[in-house]
Amino acid sequence: MFTKTTLALLSGALLSPCILAETNTQDSLDPRQLVEMPAPAQQLMRQDMLSHLAALNSIIAALGSGDLNLAADTAEQQMGRASMGKHRASGMGPGRFMPLEMRNLGWGMHDAADAFAVEARKGNAQSAYAALQNVTSSCVACHAVYRTR
Repeated sequence: MFTKTTLALLSGALLSPCILAETNTQDSLDPRQLVEMPAPAQQLMRQDMLSHLAALNSIIAALGSGDLNLAADTAEQQMGRASMGKHRASGMGPGRFMPLEMRNLGWGMHDAADAFAVEARKGNAQSAYAALQNVTSSCVACHAVYRTR
């Protein structure tokens, strides 16, 4: 089930082609908002997203084998708030180049990963799966609205 924020962002994404088609014919095939950032920051963000995707795969595998604690640990360490800030010292942390709304989606994903970990540790697989959907909804919402190239 989508949260109200996710639905609002997705409905904006559905309406944005109509708005952007009038103002940006160059990118008419991809109406998502272009977020420009230096190449090093863009590369770090791609690495982080691939890492998050791999973590999701590990989480799903752990859930499938009934190891909710491993799923929780993976989410918390690799996708939760604990995974944030590793690029800050480089001066090329991608967050500094994102519009506030995009950063908010990212923070929401990290918070959702931590909330999933709490649910998974309770030992109820059904509630853990429901909480995991909030993590992936953040990913879907951000990718539906934003792009870097």
